[in-house]
Amino acid sequence: MNKPRRSSLLQFSLFDSTALSAPIGGETPLRDRMPVPEVPTSAPLTKAPLARNYRLTGDRALAPTWKGRAADNLAAIRLLREIEAADRAATPDEQEQLSRFTGFGASELANTLFRRPGEAFRPGWEEMGHELEAMVNAAELAGLARATQYAHYTPEFIVRAMWAALTRMGFAGGSILEPGCGTGLFLSLMPEALASKTSLTGIEADPITARIADRMFPDAWIRSEDFTKARIPESFDLAIGNPPFSDRTVRASDPSGKLGLSLHDYFIARSIERLRPGGVAAFVTSRWTMDKTSTAAREHIAGIADLVGAVRLPQAAMQAAAGTEVVVDILFLQRRRPGQEQSSAAWDAVAEVVPAEDGEDALCINRYFLDHPEMVLGEHARTSSAFGPVYTCRPRPGVAIEAALDQALGVLSMAARIPVSESVTAGRPKAPRIVVGTAAEGATVKEGSYVLLGLDLMQIVDGQPVPVAVRTATNKEGVFAKHARIIRGLIPIRDAVRTVLRAQEANEPWGQAQIRLRSSYGSFVRQFGSINQARITTRTDEETGEVSETVRRPNLAPFLDDPDCWLVASIEDYDQDSDTAKAGPIFTQRVIHPPVEPVIASAADALAVTLHELGHVDLDRIAELLGRPRAEVLAELGDAVFLNPALTLEGLEVWETADATLSGSVRTKLALAEATAATDPR
Repeated sequence: MNKPRRSSLLQFSLFDSTALSAPIGGETPLRDRMPVPEVPTSAPLTKAPLARNYRLTGDRALAPTWKGRAADNLAAIRLLREIEAADRAATPDEQEQLSRFTGFGASELANTLFRRPGEAFRPGWEEMGHELEAMVNAAELAGLARATQYAHYTPEFIVRAMWAALTRMGFAGGSILEPGCGTGLFLSLMPEALASKTSLTGIEADPITARIADRMFPDAWIRSEDFTKARIPESFDLAIGNPPFSDRTVRASDPSGKLGLSLHDYFIARSIERLRPGGVAAFVTSRWTMDKTSTAAREHIAGIADLVGAVRLPQAAMQAAAGTEVVVDILFLQRRRPGQEQSSAAWDAVAEVVPAEDGEDALCINRYFLDHPEMVLGEHARTSSAFGPVYTCRPRPGVAIEAALDQALGVLSMAARIPVSESVTAGRPKAPRIVVGTAAEGATVKEGSYVLLGLDLMQIVDGQPVPVAVRTATNKEGVFAKHARIIRGLIPIRDAVRTVLRAQEANEPWGQAQIRLRSSYGSFVRQFGSINQARITTRTDEETGEVSETVRRPNLAPFLDDPDCWLVASIEDYDQDSDTAKAGPIFTQRVIHPPVEPVIASAADALAVTLHELGHVDLDRIAELLGRPRAEVLAELGDAVFLNPALTLEGLEVWETADATLSGSVRTKLALAEATAATDPR
């Protein structure tokens, strides 16, 4: 996982407890009687370049041809490698170049730059294809290939119009979530007046894309993970973006995940669940969110939020920027406050819009657009497709889509008022908002951890930071003053250890983190001696003559309540017999390796990953992992999977591996399969 960065409201990363750990107070004389562990020395810390979030003020100047777009993508990846190798922030000019990474979702790119084993690149694309393969590793290449299903970036004029509408609705700042953020186009176009009043969180599944976003938005928390699996304990004032479109069914443990929603509907529903009361969601999504006959997603969303309004764009609106002609809608939804009545806007059902003709069935769309024709920026029509006649929204001749969108959103934005977030009225917090729990829950600090908030020593009790009482001449309650100093000295060591582990797990440069660890450790041992310092006392029983030993660890004992006490103890090699210590491998070496992402190059690979994830054969998931049609994947799997006729029902196919099919009552299965094959050739 790519390392998360703290937002402007100081959110924490997975391994951090606090980044505000204060340096240890005044120096004390060396302890003459205590051997000082040897600490590897290093050059002093170099000052990092100033890092600022990228703002797109003009036009990205995207290349006019798809081959030019591909060249810009490769240049962005090449630049990302250089910046990461130097372990530095991107300059404004470099951020400008990184912003032209638009992914490979357009069919002209997806079908030319990713080849199957044994195949050649299309003529004219060989050089770029080979360069891409040489520039990234197998897992990264597979990630980019998978992302081609979703990497359709939103035209800038649409994003600007959405921000303008949100501003008119009264959005004045707060915490912002962009699920499936790509390289952060929505974040880069946020009005400048909001920059100092917002906390940004972006979640992106593709590692390369997430790392580019991380360099473009150093003050945001860019999480490189799958939104469907990410733990999100926080709540937000605004959720905005363009969710990935896919028919993939999401199954998860959260309320939206239990409904069996399609991927884009799940993104929207789950984002709304994470809004604060009164918070707003603004999404660009496929028309199927509004038009599908199943009302499961819309009913679930309507149970917690009101539809402020929607605008339907004609089919050509996404073509120039994303290379797709799908009909898309812009949705604005507002989460209801406790006790607030549900809006009367009707958007749960569909109704006929194109009548039946020439033997073709009538076509239906969401009734909202029939009730609000001014929100449809095109003409309802019938068009042909690989699946037969389907609905489309054709552009109106002579109508400028940008002007029409601004006008429609101007009307829509009058229908909602966004309450001013408490995080804005309260000002920027001086101390971080700490999320307490387990790493699996997406929390950042464990229960019982010691933290330094400013100069105050605190401990997490029942999820909240509580001041640690220190004994004084007038106060006999709390920890001894020396113990408090020891705890203060161990906190930055613990934080530095976590930073090293986090960087190594993410396969990112960790040298600077090791320098900070050596500095914190050296400061501690100069004041208190080694971390694991032991004091042994012996006692002889006068009656039995039995000798017993008691071992005290004066530098660890005050820190025992911290759940990472023994993590801190483990970094030091301590010899109890000689009472000497030396720094362990983590100070200079790599001690952990990042988890290995499976490389999916064939249908067999995708089948293995799916069985590991789900425990059964799921052809839709296999097709998604490969980014190829279901029928094509099934043909490649061949005899590796079989349809189980005994469990298959209308609308529900049950597929099994060959091993499962050829086990148990094989003769009965064969007889049933032969009988079924008479009517179903599969």
